[in-house]
Amino acid sequence: MSRIGQEINKLRLQKGLSPKQLARTLGVSESFILDIESGKKIISDDMIGRVSKALDFELGPVGLFASEDLNREQAEQERTPRTTAVSGRIAGNQAVQPKAPQNQPVNQVWDDAFGNILKTVPVYDYRMDKLIDKKLLPIEKNKVEGFQKEKVFYLNIEDSDMSGFRIFNGDRALSVLTGEIDSDGIYFIEYNGTRAVRQVKRLQADKLLLISNKGTLVTETINTKNIRVIARLVKLEITL
Repeated sequence: MSRIGQEINKLRLQKGLSPKQLARTLGVSESFILDIESGKKIISDDMIGRVSKALDFELGPVGLFASEDLNREQAEQERTPRTTAVSGRIAGNQAVQPKAPQNQPVNQVWDDAFGNILKTVPVYDYRMDKLIDKKLLPIEKNKVEGFQKEKVFYLNIEDSDMSGFRIFNGDRALSVLTGEIDSDGIYFIEYNGTRAVRQVKRLQADKLLLISNKGTLVTETINTKNIRVIARLVKLEITL
């Protein structure tokens, strides 16, 4: 269960609502609510606003959710003693593991110890309906690469529509969830019933220029009402 999922679960129980009742209020399925609470579903800022209203509590911005299985796998990896990952005494070459408080699982202690310095950043394909990989990145001043840690993820590039920008099929791009075009840049968007990566430039308040380059520069002008912005690409990892 993710942290946001735990919070939604706690608030729902405090309100005395069943998953089905909350789902009916939001106009979604009961399984959707259960998947959110377990951390298996991605939830948009718009939906988190609707959940906040339904539960009478401002949850704030939300990013991506890792499944409980991945969190458990991360905890298993992090239990390997490291001299740089855990603060505390070092006995010879072996790190002294922190003692778990009574009735608190050892896994939770390790989650807390490493959760402040490492972030499990998920990797998604264009559908973003399931995790395909993950990567650990350092947390600095409660941020990852200078961005809110809850909003970062890696997008697995699935085509070469942006090869003219040196973005190729198979590359991975560190991305940040956003719902709007705050400045010109490379964005992951949905329009005309498909998802794609495009360079986006604002022409007017309600007009955007979409640019792709697969050997030939292609431009499209589109109304802001006809596009859904999912994320901004901020850093590219090139496959060699």
